[in-house]
Amino acid sequence: MPAVADHYAILGVSPSATTAEIRQAYRRLVAHEHADRHAGDPRALERTRALNLARDVLVDPVRRARFDLACGQAPAHDPLVETVARTFGEAPPAAPRARRAAPIAPAPSWLRGAGLGLLAAVTALGVGVGVGAAVQTASRGKRKPKT
Repeated sequence: MPAVADHYAILGVSPSATTAEIRQAYRRLVAHEHADRHAGDPRALERTRALNLARDVLVDPVRRARFDLACGQAPAHDPLVETVARTFGEAPPAAPRARRAAPIAPAPSWLRGAGLGLLAAVTALGVGVGVGAAVQTASRGKRKPKT
């Protein structure tokens, strides 16, 4: 028996077969090849196990992608297959991405100082307005009514 069994050949389906076609082929073959139907054949159990393994591998999308990659049947540039292969450590890492553009040069110190001063002034004004509004709101409740 070869080191890696061809699960497509065991089930008699093409590599482009859908999951439904794989299940249909499995049911047809297991009904014909089942070990209970061939009680005197010592290899019948082995054939049934091969059918079960082939079905399990080809129905599971992750296991099927790994099998296709190992057998060289995967499309050359299928991003899903490449991602699955990298996830399970069976493919080289992705090519390095293009370099980013150079960062923008920092602003001169005088501009940073002016920006910081403007930020402080706006903050102080905001705090002043906020405190003034709070004082005004608090004082509304304490006014004496006119008589």
